[in-house]
Amino acid sequence: MKAELIPDNGDPPIPITRDLTVVGRRDSDVVIEHPSLSRRHCVLVKTDGLLVIRDLLTTNGTKVKGQRIRWAALLPGDRIALGGYKMRVYLGPDDAMSPSELWLKRAGKAAELRRAEENLRKAQAPPPPGRFGAFAAPSLEEMPSSASFDEIRHAPAPDESARHEFVDDDSIIELD
Repeated sequence: MKAELIPDNGDPPIPITRDLTVVGRRDSDVVIEHPSLSRRHCVLVKTDGLLVIRDLLTTNGTKVKGQRIRWAALLPGDRIALGGYKMRVYLGPDDAMSPSELWLKRAGKAAELRRAEENLRKAQAPPPPGRFGAFAAPSLEEMPSSASFDEIRHAPAPDESARHEFVDDDSIIELD
């Protein structure tokens, strides 16, 4: 039997894989960072077809279906609250996909989609301005093989409407 807690706030589902699981804010098997949970809030005991919850005498309490409990047997779909943190119980067969497996599958597809979008954006982006201003320096194929450094340095911009002269590495003079 697969057992999971599905948070109402959209956090990822929490698989309960051990027969005895302590849930709390710290020092627990399952850690939930929520201010209304105690350090060690409750214990979940998983048996064949049944999940039992026991409150560990917490200040904010544990509720099942809106009723504060000391212990209770949980059924599929039951709503529980550990302090102010609300969840739904999932109990299902071992061969079915659980909510956490579905969530991981969707998260993997989302990550794959983000990577593809990033690669597409990089492919469509114009090249960054080079060291020679807003245009790229002429390539070696564009320059005659006997070109000197001064010829390369003072080569006209690809756009003939605006020409630049490079005085030094950081200064550009526009020529009309």
